[in-house]
Amino acid sequence: MLESKSEYYNQEFEGLVIVQGTLMNAVFENCMFESCDFSESIFDGCTFKDCQFIKCKLTAIRVKNTKFSDVKFYDSKVLGVDWTKAYWRGLDLGAALYFERCLVNVSSFYGLKQSGIVFDECRAHDVDFREAILARGRFSGTDLTNSLFMNCDLSNADFNGAINFDIDVTKNNLKGATFCRYEAVSLLSSLGIKLV
Repeated sequence: MLESKSEYYNQEFEGLVIVQGTLMNAVFENCMFESCDFSESIFDGCTFKDCQFIKCKLTAIRVKNTKFSDVKFYDSKVLGVDWTKAYWRGLDLGAALYFERCLVNVSSFYGLKQSGIVFDECRAHDVDFREAILARGRFSGTDLTNSLFMNCDLSNADFNGAINFDIDVTKNNLKGATFCRYEAVSLLSSLGIKLV
């Protein structure tokens, strides 16, 4: 069982279930969580550094003042998370969040500096990316249905294989961004161009 105000280094947690729980001021460094369920739990003032979450449920977690540095999520449900509530100041040098084959629907990255963020083969429906700095981000193979991009820095981002995105080329920085030829046609809709 995890405890508040504790420090955990190089540990593996498997099958841990903490639903609607609260964890305060705990530190996790180089830890791995596999098949754990933290649904609707609160992480308050915690630190996660060089950690991996594999096949975990993190639906509707609250990340109040929690630090994430070099954290990766694989095959996990990370739905309904407001990442803007985490503690990001002074973490510019750490790697951005990484999601692979995850469900990240109904989450918010509004205004965050997450250059290099990765969404690889994810489902990211109804995600708020407005005002975010996502330069060099990777959205490869990700379904972005109803996700919001407005005033974003998407320079040099990789959208190869991404689908169902609605990005206004006049209201986002897309310099150097990569798109699949067939999906890139949708970018023209923001210019009022009709294709026949």
